[in-house]
Amino acid sequence: MERVVIVGAGNVGSCVAQTVALRGLADEAVLVDKRPARARAEAADLMCALPRLGSRCVVRAGAYEDCADAGTVVVCAAAPARLGQTRNDMFLKNAAIVRDVAAAAEGAGFAGLYLVVSNPVDLLARLLTAELGIAPERVAGTGTLLDTLRLEDCLRARPGAQGGAEARALALGEHGEGLVVAWERTTVGGEPVPEADREPSRRAAIEAAYDIMKGKGSTSHGIALAASEALAARRARDGRVLPLSVAADGAYGIEGMTLSLPVSFDDGGWPRVAPVELAPETAGALRAVAERMRAVEAELSDRG
Repeated sequence: MERVVIVGAGNVGSCVAQTVALRGLADEAVLVDKRPARARAEAADLMCALPRLGSRCVVRAGAYEDCADAGTVVVCAAAPARLGQTRNDMFLKNAAIVRDVAAAAEGAGFAGLYLVVSNPVDLLARLLTAELGIAPERVAGTGTLLDTLRLEDCLRARPGAQGGAEARALALGEHGEGLVVAWERTTVGGEPVPEADREPSRRAAIEAAYDIMKGKGSTSHGIALAASEALAARRARDGRVLPLSVAADGAYGIEGMTLSLPVSFDDGGWPRVAPVELAPETAGALRAVAERMRAVEAELSDRG
């Protein structure tokens, strides 16, 4: 039986559970929350709908003990986000939450993959390995996968774009402001994106999250899809490449930082940096972003 434990049964966690179930990515999705009544209510609500939509996945409320036999723990627990707050502003509170989650999961005997969704996703994924000592191959963040999906939407919607043209994008670096687009691997209708459209499209992809938060207070459906894409790639182990947040370990000349890079899952289901050739300017931009993230990490550590 394939079990996914989702920690945090709020808007994001419940959407992840729904998406995982509808896509058939697990036999069982277990919701764990510091508010057990919330987890039970979300599970009951979902189980009213899911079987009638053809899903065979059981969604239920549980506890950290369920991590012992789980393949993946999806970390969605986070402090409430406030409008105008940056992802890095969220770090100190969410770092404390992630420490508690990891301590409880490891204490229960969890030996699988942590998929970090909570923000700032890159720094929280790094926290698991750099501070808590979890093996890097056991940690990935959703990273810039959602940014990539939003960028594709923005490219299709830009003025003058051919209606219905397929957009293929690869956004890397930091989720949010430090987004680095590999324009050499980004096309619309099979053609390169015009130079004049590049920065406006990148900026629009970044701003999309803030626009959604202004309207509804949080994002949920898009990130749930991104999380499910990572889980689907891990389940298939077919070599597909996704922009996920992992420890760089020397890739593209970057050491000692976790950020989004081209990643595929190996035969054991562990994330590895894929051998994707990037243009020198893209690799250089990634190194610059990594250095800025390192400075932010040091500043946040001093504040903590």
